[in-house]
Amino acid sequence: MSFRSYLILMSLASVAAWIAWVVVLHGIDPSASGFMGLILFYATLSIALFGSISVFGVLFRLWKDRSAIVLRVTLQAFRQALLLTALFVSSLILFSQGWFRWWTMFLVVIIVGFVELAFISQKRRY
Repeated sequence: MSFRSYLILMSLASVAAWIAWVVVLHGIDPSASGFMGLILFYATLSIALFGSISVFGVLFRLWKDRSAIVLRVTLQAFRQALLLTALFVSSLILFSQGWFRWWTMFLVVIIVGFVELAFISQKRRY
């Protein structure tokens, strides 16, 4: 798969996920659907956020440094999109459960930061 086809496919999948999230948001009653409605809400939001952040991350990094290695930039954007999506969705889950406090978010940000630091400190093999 070429890099151009990857970007096109990832962008189309992100748009489809955002459309699915809007359909879930407007079409599902959370009080009537129960647990399945929450799963659909968080799953579609996670997929949409992940795709959008990774595509914008790749495009921004390549715009900033045109001589960068495309595979390295793509893997870095992919990883950071996953971590940011986990941060956003976990904060929404904490907020929905009434556990959203400054110290819980501080702990979540510290955990995500340590995971990113572990990836940054590894020896590059690609």
